[in-house]
Amino acid sequence: MCIRKHPDMADNAAHRTQDTCWPPGTIMTELIRLLPDVDLIRSIDALLPQTQCGKCGHSGCQPYAEGIAGGEAINKCPPGGDETIIQLAELLVVPVLPLDKERGEAPAQVAFIREAECIGCTKCIQACPVDAILGAAKLMHTVIIDECTGCDLCVAPCPVDCIEMHALPLATVTPIVGGLAPTADLQHARLRKRSHARLRFESRNARLRREQQVRLAERLARAQRAESIRDAAPQSAVTPARTDKPAPPDDALKKARIALAMSRAQLNKSLKAFGHPPVAEQAARLLELQREYETAEQALEALLPTPTLTDPEETLRP
Repeated sequence: MCIRKHPDMADNAAHRTQDTCWPPGTIMTELIRLLPDVDLIRSIDALLPQTQCGKCGHSGCQPYAEGIAGGEAINKCPPGGDETIIQLAELLVVPVLPLDKERGEAPAQVAFIREAECIGCTKCIQACPVDAILGAAKLMHTVIIDECTGCDLCVAPCPVDCIEMHALPLATVTPIVGGLAPTADLQHARLRKRSHARLRFESRNARLRREQQVRLAERLARAQRAESIRDAAPQSAVTPARTDKPAPPDDALKKARIALAMSRAQLNKSLKAFGHPPVAEQAARLLELQREYETAEQALEALLPTPTLTDPEETLRP
């Protein structure tokens, strides 16, 4: 009895073709015990479509892979469909199950934003698990077709209902879902796209964790500063807001504001001028402009003084 290691589960090319085998009669519970959990999870995750849609009941494909490694049913992935179920059954040496239809459908699709109705609220940007939506606050948003996994998680948060799901143009875009790769070339292309989507998902999660750590550190610093001020000069009422750092030179602040305004204007101009959705070259340029805008925004925030409140209840509010 063998567990086949999927080509995407290891970095060592020589190691990719090797299977892990045990004597006949070894049961699944013994396999889970014998095979390192991380290898089993990676093998399972390599077969999942990486849409990160949550239809399986988990927050992403890897959490579902962890669930499967722990004995969860293998038929909860609509984007993977019957093809993925069969592959998982072969990998784990378990019976093939029919797809759980109650979890909905997941065809090859892509999100489309009706730009005339977009109010630039950024809710779809926050919802996208692979950062496939470009834009900024109060600016039009657009979807990068080649990066969109078709998860449709951006549809529900939109307050003006301007996002709809369109059929993926199969002639020009490689589908990430199961059942649409009949040739070896298409299967390799799909595998590369899934690996890329996994990296974008992991990169986004890492960025969100860093941002959360920064926010928590800032809140803790504000609380500590407020406590220090209260201990040094106790007062019966909340003192006026103070700043924890000297005001920046007027020239530096002015330049930072101009840089932010220019980068915002350039991003807005390009969002309107480029095709909707943009082609690959335009999407790359939009991504570059968005990063420049975010960098300018962070530079300005770093120069602005941070108010410090001495009221502990006010300090600890999010």
